[in-house]
Amino acid sequence: MKRKERTSSVKSSPENRTKRRKRISDFYLPDECWECVFRFIINDNNKSCLNSLSLVSKQFLSITNSLLFSLRVKVKTRPFLPILFERFTNLNTLDLTYFYDDHNLDDLLCQISIFPLKLKSLKLPFGCRFPAYGLQVFLQTITTLNSLTCCAADFCDMDLSPIVDCFPLLEHLELCNTSFNDQHVVDFSLFLSNLVSINLNACRNLTETTLFSLGRNCPSLIEIKMKCTATGEASVGHSDSLVEFGVYPQLKSLYLAHNYRLSDEIIRILASIFPNLELLDLGHCYNISQGISQVLRKCYKLKHLNLTGCLSVKLHGMNFAVPELEVLNLSETKVNDKTLYAISKNCCGLLQLLLEFCYNVTEVGVKHVLENCTQLREINLRYIHCCQKATPWPDDRMPMPTKAAP
Repeated sequence: MKRKERTSSVKSSPENRTKRRKRISDFYLPDECWECVFRFIINDNNKSCLNSLSLVSKQFLSITNSLLFSLRVKVKTRPFLPILFERFTNLNTLDLTYFYDDHNLDDLLCQISIFPLKLKSLKLPFGCRFPAYGLQVFLQTITTLNSLTCCAADFCDMDLSPIVDCFPLLEHLELCNTSFNDQHVVDFSLFLSNLVSINLNACRNLTETTLFSLGRNCPSLIEIKMKCTATGEASVGHSDSLVEFGVYPQLKSLYLAHNYRLSDEIIRILASIFPNLELLDLGHCYNISQGISQVLRKCYKLKHLNLTGCLSVKLHGMNFAVPELEVLNLSETKVNDKTLYAISKNCCGLLQLLLEFCYNVTEVGVKHVLENCTQLREINLRYIHCCQKATPWPDDRMPMPTKAAP
């Protein structure tokens, strides 16, 4: 028996087609909404999800293209640059860190210069020969660049004029692990009045003279990183007269960790020169002792202080309020309950206290911190013996607080 064919007249009627289109349009979202959704789910460190999203539809492909702001260029990537630059029109960072072809770096920069990019940041390969010619061509058309990363670069004859010539509006500069000396920094800092942050970590020929020069020559500078340098090794000279150095209130963050010769004398001078510091990193500066109390007194806006590994640091004599301090890292130090008692009385605004490997701390000192620092959100007690019996304080001027009842 022949089966009766079903008719599709109802499905294909103009009225139903109109209703169907209306139902679809009810679920339509404009690009701006999808962009907000994608921004929420994208991890800045892992943009692999963009590939999956771009396969859903042409609309998603267009949106994800506009959300890529950084492009990493390798040797294998170079032939595809015209296509990539045409596809990703909102690029603001060009990362050449893994372009291991030093001889063709100038040619690469010249090639990129022909594209109408609005780049703000450029990262050059680690240990490359500084591409002065390529950058000069590059910046004739790309005039928006204000950030340069050039670590362990080889500057021919230490001629730093290309940096000044190529980047008159430079705001962020990273020159880690180079052979610069103080005079080199003095020379190019004179022409970088817009500089906001500079990273000179592991530049082992630089001393505190560089700090003073940067403060004096760069009026917009708010952050200096000089970890693992020779700060503290040079003779300060007329250290009794701070007029010679001046006062530079613009600086907010100073990173000086692993400067083993840094002394109390130097940090007292730095506190007078940079009175508005909000972050100070002195981790593993072994010669710092009582001078840190004077730093806290002078830098009254300090919010973050790192004293990790400062074995000689002494804070138990602190008898003044430090209301702005929020983060204090005392890990790997010899602080004891007496120190914690002084901290709990004078740093009542603490949000985070780190005490890893502080073997002289007991439950007595911890309880006083918890009682007096009422805003504390985190206290790190890893690898300390809180249950050990407290030892008497050697200085009887501040009596041992009565142990609180459990």
